[in-house]
Amino acid sequence: MLFIRCDDRLVHGQVLFKWTNEKNIKKIVVVDTNTATDLIEKQMILMSKPKNCDIEILRSTEMDCINHDRQEAQMILFKDVQTACSFVANRKIDRMNIGRMASGIGKIKVFNNLFLTQNEISELHQLINEEVFVYYQMVPDENAIDLKKIIEELRS
Repeated sequence: MLFIRCDDRLVHGQVLFKWTNEKNIKKIVVVDTNTATDLIEKQMILMSKPKNCDIEILRSTEMDCINHDRQEAQMILFKDVQTACSFVANRKIDRMNIGRMASGIGKIKVFNNLFLTQNEISELHQLINEEVFVYYQMVPDENAIDLKKIIEELRS
């Protein structure tokens, strides 16, 4: 089972405790080139590892080596929407969770903790058109919000 999440904070309390417990995650794979090459950030993430869960940190160019047919529950964490969309589209994955994506120049507010560029909106729209369930959910005990209608409205 794969749980795909896009969250610009990557590994943090909600991921480490709520999502890993809810989904019974045994391995977290972080896909972000900057994190993979920053020794301090990488060490901090590896030190925060939950007891019964492994963490692997990959560059974006290494994401093709992720074994997505494993029986073991895995969470694949992406820091940016573009890389996450590429991963999902090329593997025929049917759902992707969007968590916090910070505000910034050129970003449109979708929710309090979700800001997207027009380019990100287009990429998500493409996934949705390919029958991928793209949803916003910060923590497992909140309701998942289907982004289909919102993304379609933001495109027009």
